[in-house]
Amino acid sequence: MNQKKSSGTEFPAVSVVTLSVDSLLVPMPPKLEVGEVHVWEFPLRISGSAQTALEKCLSEDEQGRMRRFHALRDGQRFAAAHGMLRSILATYTGCPRSQLKFITSEFGKPRLAGSNSGLRFNLSHSRERALLGVRRDREIGVDIEAIKQDVECEKLAKRFFSDREQETLLQMNGEAQIRAFFRCWTCKEAFLKAQAVGLSRSLESFDIDLQCERARLAATRPDASEAERWSIVEINAAPGYAAAICIEGRAETIRLFRYDG
Repeated sequence: MNQKKSSGTEFPAVSVVTLSVDSLLVPMPPKLEVGEVHVWEFPLRISGSAQTALEKCLSEDEQGRMRRFHALRDGQRFAAAHGMLRSILATYTGCPRSQLKFITSEFGKPRLAGSNSGLRFNLSHSRERALLGVRRDREIGVDIEAIKQDVECEKLAKRFFSDREQETLLQMNGEAQIRAFFRCWTCKEAFLKAQAVGLSRSLESFDIDLQCERARLAATRPDASEAERWSIVEINAAPGYAAAICIEGRAETIRLFRYDG
């Protein structure tokens, strides 16, 4: 296990802990302090034995969802992501992963049931990587996206981004524009997921500022004070991916647990 702190003066500080993929099924039992956020990044292309073990810990409903995917690989990714979700949450709760129970909000955001309901989490996965955020008592949202080189940045930005975000994107071209598009997209998705409102809230009702070194929530409408109650932090994900988290309030530290592979 290797651990390092990110450089720079950005707040909050991000400590990176590198874990071996060989320990994927036995996540280290971390101590999660109040005011701390844990983020887990892990691969979805795993060994056959690990895949089988994760599929076995899923609930009947999750196994049914896995089988409904038309492509076998998509079902395997779903099972790996949700099996790892259970494995990681089990280290915080002390409850066997197969026995964890979830309830969902009006817009489908899951939460642990029973005595562990104060542990908040959010999961996102794209292609071969997944991101899971965990904290206590306050909301969190995460998003990870595989960067696609053929994305129609300007067309999609006109449809989903605010005027301010479109203006920033149009000042760029080529690889810089593609990267900026996915940075903005992951930040916006993480914000919506943290609020547990899904697409019931317009993506144009808030602005992500990409003109600074780290993206930030610059403005919210119609409640301008809302921007002060949420924090967005970009995560340096694996090559070829963009990722971000959004947290209610502030966090003193963020610990990123990243599996190699």
